[in-house]
Amino acid sequence: MKPRYLLHPIQTAKKTKALFTIWLGMWKFANHGEVRFKGDHRYDLQNVTDGFASRIDTTDDDTELLERICAAYRKANERQQSAPLAYWPTHRWEQIRQQNLGPVVQALLTRDISALRAMYRNFFRDACSSGLLGAPFGLAKAYFGGNIKDLHRRFYLSHALYRYDYWKEQTDGRFPLRDLYGPGVGNPFGVQIDGTHIHVGAEYAHYCAQRIDSMLSAGPATVVEFGGGYGSIAYYLLRDRPDLTYIDFDAPESIALSSYYLLKAFPSLKFLLYGEEELSGPAIARADVVLMPAFEIAAMPAASIDLSFSSDGFSALSAEALKAYLKDIDRITCDSFFCIGKKPTSESISELIARKHTSFQLAETRSSGWHSHRISGAGVGGAAGLAASTIFEQRYRRLPSHEPSQEVALAGQNRTQV
Repeated sequence: MKPRYLLHPIQTAKKTKALFTIWLGMWKFANHGEVRFKGDHRYDLQNVTDGFASRIDTTDDDTELLERICAAYRKANERQQSAPLAYWPTHRWEQIRQQNLGPVVQALLTRDISALRAMYRNFFRDACSSGLLGAPFGLAKAYFGGNIKDLHRRFYLSHALYRYDYWKEQTDGRFPLRDLYGPGVGNPFGVQIDGTHIHVGAEYAHYCAQRIDSMLSAGPATVVEFGGGYGSIAYYLLRDRPDLTYIDFDAPESIALSSYYLLKAFPSLKFLLYGEEELSGPAIARADVVLMPAFEIAAMPAASIDLSFSSDGFSALSAEALKAYLKDIDRITCDSFFCIGKKPTSESISELIARKHTSFQLAETRSSGWHSHRISGAGVGGAAGLAASTIFEQRYRRLPSHEPSQEVALAGQNRTQV
């Protein structure tokens, strides 16, 4: 057996090249940002140091909450084995689960509350949030290991300021900086600007929440999100629209984490977790937040929600799984379907809706800059794979039953029915 410290020359060369590529990308972006924000009072490297300072909350006893999450996870994990294949976690998520989520899965299955508490209280910086969160460029030691080098601080500050300014532009300056402040759950990292801590991804999550809110009519509303991650968009939706019922369908590990985040953020709201009650119209009506594994979408009552939404949640789905989800969306959604995703996925959704779900019509399409090289910082928060991708935001509206879709009529001339 080879000693562990011996690497094949080709492996060593590839690793060295990859590290150099990362360093060069950070250096270029950091220099670009330094020039762009020269003279801007916000460009202060101390803002990054303050933003990454540890703020773990150990003040409350969350044993009962964690027990509840473990019970729901164990039931979902057991039921997952017999669920239709379309609702199984994607291949990408299975890889993340196998490589990074072993400790948190073990804690959830064995009800190891002490271990689970330690991970969840620090989930922004812990491997239990792999696939949903991560240190810039994956450099956990560089950003979470103590003093942050100036290169890394300059890079992250440039990233944060670009995203903040893009958020202001996309929301027409309607919201003050303090609206980006989060609940502080999970020891978030980010940047401190003018006294406000802006955790990683806050700008995008708030933007999405406001877009969704603008699509809803006044009064009570019900929204379903597919792939809600740890609950970042849900937080701003629930905070800023108190008459909202929020439902999320996702992989069991993500649902467990979002349950922790949202239960801690909104202790006064009524939550429904998997296995606590049958998913029905009356159960949903009694809840403010419903968090379910993906396979439970089949139990949703028809025409029971106002808007369904996904932010990049469909990009990794197989063709068959995408068909199944769109069929569910058609069945349960009364008004709008809003999706943000890569160009190929957006095109597939448009084609499927045009051919098989003709009660929906594409009402709006816009290109999104959130994952561009400049706005994403070339890889912060897991955006590396999206940096060179074209992202679309698309809204589909339910047509009145008597009104034919022009898009469908045109598509029918050129496409055959599947």
